[in-house]
Amino acid sequence: MVRVPLLAGFIGLVVVLQTAPLYIGLVLGAVLIVYGAVQGRSGAALGAAAEAYAIGYGMTGFLQGGLRSFAPAAEEMMIVLSRLSLAGYLIPLLAIALWLPARTHYFRIGSFRNDICTPFIWRGIRDPIWRFLLIGTMVIGACCLFLADFGGPQVLQLVQYGLLFAVINSVLEEVLWRGLILPRMVDYAGEAAGLLATSAAFGLYHYSLGFPWIVCFCFGLGGIFMGGVTIRSKGLAPAIVLHVVMNIAFVLNGLIFP
Repeated sequence: MVRVPLLAGFIGLVVVLQTAPLYIGLVLGAVLIVYGAVQGRSGAALGAAAEAYAIGYGMTGFLQGGLRSFAPAAEEMMIVLSRLSLAGYLIPLLAIALWLPARTHYFRIGSFRNDICTPFIWRGIRDPIWRFLLIGTMVIGACCLFLADFGGPQVLQLVQYGLLFAVINSVLEEVLWRGLILPRMVDYAGEAAGLLATSAAFGLYHYSLGFPWIVCFCFGLGGIFMGGVTIRSKGLAPAIVLHVVMNIAFVLNGLIFP
């Protein structure tokens, strides 16, 4: 139970940053640093990561405005390029990673042959990760066939923008959430609790991108599988593949581009 307040504090910080002035989030991040320091090195590192995330939120907003001002007229390309603003999160979190290295590391390709269980990551039907990804792709693709509009006049252009968006967004979000934040959570609270806390924060962070809270909750469920794949594979590549597939489905279903 002693671990819960700091995990909940990080999740709350994600919500506060999107619903209140930035300075409130920075103050909350500072509080988490102090509270985390009392918990030991892993707590102090997680608290520092929370404050870095708050700083990154402000930097991302600044970069997003700059990227949009230089982007081409096509709204789809503006949306694609705006995802490069995620670098605003990465800069302060990478600085913390260099200052306070995590014990857990996922900055590697990872194994597609390691096992993962469906539906509870560690419990359920056991499959190698490559088969899990293949089955997941088939299920996502089947759902997409029923909801996607393939008869639109600009469907090929939409697919091109969608692929570009999916690659940029998936790589940067996986580096952020599963490469930098998940290891802090795992160091502090273990794999299961760290996975759940990271996934909840990941889902809720999408509110600032214009998604309603119920959709953010669904993204959090998806984050459990992407985080689970990361933990089981010990790397980011399998999660990036899953993330790309999901993003392409979102594009074809009209969730990304107007």
